[in-house]
Amino acid sequence: MDNYSQDSVLVDVVVAVHTPDRPVERTVASLMASGLPTGPAEAKRLRVTVVCHNTAVEPIRARVAPEHRELVRFVHYEDGIKSPAGPFNHGMALATGTWVSIMGSDDSLEPGALARWVEAAGRTGADVLIAPMAHAGGAAIHTPVVRRTKTAGLDPVADRLTYRTAPLGIMRLSLVRSLGLDFPTRYATGEDQSFSARLWFSGANISFGRGLPRYLVHDDAAVRVTATPRSVTDDLAFATDLVKSDWFARLAPAQRAAIVTKLIRVHVFGHVMLRADAGTWHAGDAAGMASVARTLLFAAPAAARPLSVADRALLDAVARAEADPAVMKSLATLRRTFTNPRTWLPRDLSQLLHPEAPLRFMSASALVS
Repeated sequence: MDNYSQDSVLVDVVVAVHTPDRPVERTVASLMASGLPTGPAEAKRLRVTVVCHNTAVEPIRARVAPEHRELVRFVHYEDGIKSPAGPFNHGMALATGTWVSIMGSDDSLEPGALARWVEAAGRTGADVLIAPMAHAGGAAIHTPVVRRTKTAGLDPVADRLTYRTAPLGIMRLSLVRSLGLDFPTRYATGEDQSFSARLWFSGANISFGRGLPRYLVHDDAAVRVTATPRSVTDDLAFATDLVKSDWFARLAPAQRAAIVTKLIRVHVFGHVMLRADAGTWHAGDAAGMASVARTLLFAAPAAARPLSVADRALLDAVARAEADPAVMKSLATLRRTFTNPRTWLPRDLSQLLHPEAPLRFMSASALVS
């Protein structure tokens, strides 16, 4: 039974939990230290909803510290799908606060995070505040690659918002609902891609929480739902569907190119490296990836122009359906070898000052904190 006030809640946080071995107690404890009151009902500013996905509630509840259990809404959600999309959608549908936020059950926030994020969003009139992120060990996660001087009124192309795939931070619930945003449940992975793309390119006022308390990614859980190996077709269905959508077709050419540049750089190249490094790259993967690349570049022909010489060499190999894993591993490794000049310059030198060109991209990334 939900006995919480529906009027005083400022931030609804939805945590999806898929198995009882997830360290959800750490996530909840960090939320309780995030700077917003959780009770009594008339003063509640933070509501934490833990959605127990395809798993029983009681083992999850038992993991949470006794002093926190009564401050959390535990909800059971069963859809039989191995994706966080369903529980996130369900939790957001239950939200009534001004802001909504999602979290993985492996992760945590630095102390005072939510209070500081809300204060910063209010100061800048933001509809969305993108949280700064770090690994729990301390290393910053350099996405999105925002311009050095920018924290508010971000431009999705110039500030490279596509590189922040997960919409982590705080979002106005009214905006999420007015845009009809949800996480598609039909994909094996990449379920957050269309949600975030539609959010970044919605025209909303978006800020980045530079210098604020961070969202911390932990890597000590036994299994992450999104880390399960998939086929090329399953892994990249989200990308090909996105660029074939009517929504994508209505974007300006520079916006379409920004999305596809990121899809190639992060997802196509990332999956090539994963398979080539494991020695599992084969002719079927090569043919599938070549088809994906053709679909992406047909949707945004200019997307490859700012890529580095080394990137383009790998993209050429993808396009010709190169099936030799040693060749693909060598090319994928070279594009990440930043001491090599081939990673510094675009093949098309007219793109030297493009926001996605290597020198501008790398220098901006180094300044993200």
